[in-house]
Amino acid sequence: MRRVEGFRPDEMTAEERMTALIEGKPIDRVPFMFFGGLGFCGRNVGYSFADMYSDPEKSADAQIWTMEQYGTYCEPTLGYASYGAWEFGGEVRFPTGEWEQAPKIIRHPVNSEEDALNLKLPDVRTAGMLPRIMKFCKIMEQRGLPINFSCGTPFTRAGNICGVERMCRWIIKKPQLVHHVLRLATEHLVQVMRYFVDTFGADRIRPRDGLPTEANQVISPKQYQEFALPYIIELHERVLAMGVKRWGNIHICGEQNLNLPYWEKVPLGERSLTSFGHEVDIDTAIKYLGGRCIIAGNINTSALQAGTPQQVYELCRQAIEKGKRAPNGFVLMPGCEVPAMAPPINIYMMRKAINDCGWYV
Repeated sequence: MRRVEGFRPDEMTAEERMTALIEGKPIDRVPFMFFGGLGFCGRNVGYSFADMYSDPEKSADAQIWTMEQYGTYCEPTLGYASYGAWEFGGEVRFPTGEWEQAPKIIRHPVNSEEDALNLKLPDVRTAGMLPRIMKFCKIMEQRGLPINFSCGTPFTRAGNICGVERMCRWIIKKPQLVHHVLRLATEHLVQVMRYFVDTFGADRIRPRDGLPTEANQVISPKQYQEFALPYIIELHERVLAMGVKRWGNIHICGEQNLNLPYWEKVPLGERSLTSFGHEVDIDTAIKYLGGRCIIAGNINTSALQAGTPQQVYELCRQAIEKGKRAPNGFVLMPGCEVPAMAPPINIYMMRKAINDCGWYV
């Protein structure tokens, strides 16, 4: 009978490894992090998809237990990609079954020009998901874990407020109306960050950016320069001025190769982590941001759900070999949120690839 070998023993704990990486110190191997994966974590422990967004205690437990199970660095978060619609007065529906795995917008707060002009800033203490997110972050504080808030970017949040198709039409026909909504989205995100900084302290906060709507599948680089980039720069400047030192994750989602040269203009803080989807090669990510950031990514989530374990392992091996050359370090992560229905063996294969290929010493 063939002997089954276990993983090589780690020389650092997951927390020691990530702390050292952030501080620019040597580490034993490539770290492994989840990307969200609330649906996957809930399914893994027997909770419903709705529980993961509506019940902060269950969401925290499911994420922590699942991350412990797979040996990933533990930075749980509570957020959702459609943030902005509910918070500004629209409606969302929490997932109700296998085919709804995250909150879904059922009514945008802006459906006309008049709605856009009458849009008001919400109260950050009571708006939408924010009370649940604040409760979740207080649970993290009690458990001694990082305070992650999925801040997002003004452009993506504006798309959730207006609807992406409507916003894209207005970019061409009514650009000043889009800038009006972007101004409100920016001010809201600054107010939210101030609320969290005042509650927990700037040194505890690790904001997260998510930029799916900025992808070149949606807007051109020229439109990115006019409608997205200036507001990203402003948001980062104002958050850093609050005393926040780094971003927990800046996720440059989707096909954004043509936008990457503009990131040299964005203030990023101290050794922030920047992650990428599979559309951006790790070598390309290193070229544009490896000198300023920790690079993370970029395992195709379609492969995690529908690929074979061998395919997932090979994608991870290739990413690790490239990522180990990143001057500020590399973290193996999915290229977006772990699919809720991903076979557990495919997540295991990510950790196995690190064991086989990810050692520095």
